[in-house]
Amino acid sequence: MGSRVLDELKFTEGGRSKAFQDCIGIVESRGFLAAGYRQFQAMRFAVEEINNSSELLPNVTLGYHIFDNCVSSINIQAALDFVLGNSRWGAKPCHGLRSCRPGVSAVLGPWGSDSAAAIASILHLFHIPQISYGASSEELSDKARFSSFFRTIPSDNNQAEAMVLLVQRFGWNWISVIASANQYGQNGKRRVVELASERGICVAHQGIIQASGTASEQETIEMINRINFSRVNVTIVFSSFNNAKIFFSAAVNENVTGKIWIVSESISEERLTSEIPNIEKIGTFLGIAVKQGQMPGFGDFLAKAIAAQNPAMDQDHLTSARNAANSKIYSQGNCAQICTECQHFTSASVQTILGPSVWSVSFNVYAAMYAVAHTLHLLLKCDSGSCDKSTTFLPSQLLEGLKRVNFTLHNNPIYFDENGNPPMGYEVIVWDTEMESRSMKVIGSYKPNPGRLIINESLIKWNSAAGTIPTSNCSGECEPGQRKKQNGFHLCCFLCENCPAGTFETNAECADCSLDQWSPEQSSTCYNRSVTYLRWDNTISIVLSVMSSTGLVLTAGITLIFVVYLNTPVVKAAGGKLCFLMLLTLASGFCSVFSFIGKPNDVICRVSWPLFTVSFTACLACIFVRSFQIVCIFKMATKLPKAYDYWVKYNGQYVFVFASTSLSVIHCTVWMVQQPIVTVINYSLSQTEMILLCATHNDLSMFLSGFVYTGLLSMLCFVFAFLGKDLPKNYNEAKYISFSMVLYIASWAGCMLVILSGFRKYLPMVQALATLLSLFGILAAYFLPKCYIILFKPQCNTTAFFQSCIQDYTKNRVA
Repeated sequence: MGSRVLDELKFTEGGRSKAFQDCIGIVESRGFLAAGYRQFQAMRFAVEEINNSSELLPNVTLGYHIFDNCVSSINIQAALDFVLGNSRWGAKPCHGLRSCRPGVSAVLGPWGSDSAAAIASILHLFHIPQISYGASSEELSDKARFSSFFRTIPSDNNQAEAMVLLVQRFGWNWISVIASANQYGQNGKRRVVELASERGICVAHQGIIQASGTASEQETIEMINRINFSRVNVTIVFSSFNNAKIFFSAAVNENVTGKIWIVSESISEERLTSEIPNIEKIGTFLGIAVKQGQMPGFGDFLAKAIAAQNPAMDQDHLTSARNAANSKIYSQGNCAQICTECQHFTSASVQTILGPSVWSVSFNVYAAMYAVAHTLHLLLKCDSGSCDKSTTFLPSQLLEGLKRVNFTLHNNPIYFDENGNPPMGYEVIVWDTEMESRSMKVIGSYKPNPGRLIINESLIKWNSAAGTIPTSNCSGECEPGQRKKQNGFHLCCFLCENCPAGTFETNAECADCSLDQWSPEQSSTCYNRSVTYLRWDNTISIVLSVMSSTGLVLTAGITLIFVVYLNTPVVKAAGGKLCFLMLLTLASGFCSVFSFIGKPNDVICRVSWPLFTVSFTACLACIFVRSFQIVCIFKMATKLPKAYDYWVKYNGQYVFVFASTSLSVIHCTVWMVQQPIVTVINYSLSQTEMILLCATHNDLSMFLSGFVYTGLLSMLCFVFAFLGKDLPKNYNEAKYISFSMVLYIASWAGCMLVILSGFRKYLPMVQALATLLSLFGILAAYFLPKCYIILFKPQCNTTAFFQSCIQDYTKNRVA
């Protein structure tokens, strides 16, 4: 026997086929692989179960013929023998492709992907289905090239994904990928690198394990040293067994320690740890292994097969063989040519085949055999309790039937997808190198579509200095509140930088906080700002409210006094009925103070500034008209009588007040449309406060634009008041008007300073104070003196007193 088996399945209507040769022995040499023997027996076991079944293929017997698939020449020979037919099968020999009638229904095997591809290419031409139990190359999923190929082992794409998910599970992102030089290793390595790149895992080193030779040995040593003397602690080895043995032997010789090795299923299948001395020193081995299915009775069947060929073996050896066979199966050995000489089993050879073992693909052979049987069950119409032996079919019909087969074999679903792949996943194992037997144990599983990995970490004994999960990262994880700055070619290599104030760390990047949040430097979260505005329960707000209310009360009191004493000389000299318009605008100004208190909103912000501006403009216009009229009466009426007559005749004072106020209204309207006032959040990146206030994009320009017009009116008021400084004292109000105008300019200049200084937090309070000072300035300087005369000096509020004052002014002016 050689290392593996290439099985041809023949459907016969009579007795058992004689294709199974009598010579089934073992050569005590390096060239024997126990796995091949076990897989051959698994196929026999499945065939006998099927032939003895009264349900699957009643009254139909399956036959088989076995070839060793150790070398390519035997593979091609076997495939051609299957296709061309021979006298043993009763098939007509071929003298050309068109005259061929293959004498086989299906082909099981072989193991290697290269051999499977070679045979699949031949069988593809004749539509003969091939079911491989060990060829995992993704290339074989190409139905355009291999339309008749199926398999009961998952493809290498699934295995590569399982390896990458295992790397992700433990947070590693800095790995090496090593592969054998054959197609199996190269395709697997390429897929691992692709998946790793897609999932943010960096491949620091890639390497190829060449066959034995001086040059290749030196390359292997250099590759191992690159891994050993780097920060890479995790290496994926996607390799065939022989190449992996070369690599790990060199790793032991180079004193590699404390590494993590994730090995492919072809390495997990072999008892590598028992063959390389001191291999446990190089680190922890995690592996991807073929999922083990249940085969009830196979252990006894295998033990009986050995016993049947070895009648002289004592009972103790048979018991040992039976017990070992009932455990999971393990494989070891090398490839050899077909055995030419059969020998009986010995105790050593039995231990080689049935000794303490873990992994096997025997179930894959078993499942492949049953897949064919279930398809034949449908083709031969065996549902009635017996099969229709008169039914004939071509291999192509069996091929189409396999595409639709779907059954459960000992709780394992068996079917093939559109690429001929099974639904099976993998098991994840760990090599327990602490025990003398160096056993392997299952720690999890991988399920495809979609890829899911389930791991029990408590079962892993990490072979590291601290006994904990080793790390394998180019750069250590950044602290909370830091972002990654790439350092070098690989994304996994980076420097850590603190996130600036006003930002927070998320997924190793710095993102801006929202406007209503803040953060200090190196923060991983944003904090809500405390909302700050001039609240109603604030002491300053209470003071401002009291002052504004006082102003309203005073304004109401003055209005009442002026109503009562409307026809007295003092009220007439103050402006008469025009005084009520002034008092109304002052009351409106006092009301605007309340708009600076409380939480601002768009409505309040749009009303507060125009309300004061328009009101104060109307008040200044009234003061200007009153000053202008007094000066005209005493100094200009005689010089410009017609002008004064027009002023009086056409109510010039009301026209001027209306025109001035209208201009102010137009100005505020245009200003609100072009530069609308909104609620603005005044903040800095690290401030914990969120200041709500009414402002524009440029608060200074806002105030300046208002001062352009009101400032002009105040200057006119001041000029005409100055011109009347020598008038009778009842009409001389230059100092009062000047005082109120200076107070107005000074108070609003303070607002500008607040804006320029950056202390905008206090702007609403300063605006309210400036408004109150401006209003109280006019109220105190213009109206209260007149109320004082009316209430406390009634003798001065007579026509005679005013006339005497005018006469004194006239005499002094003539003199």
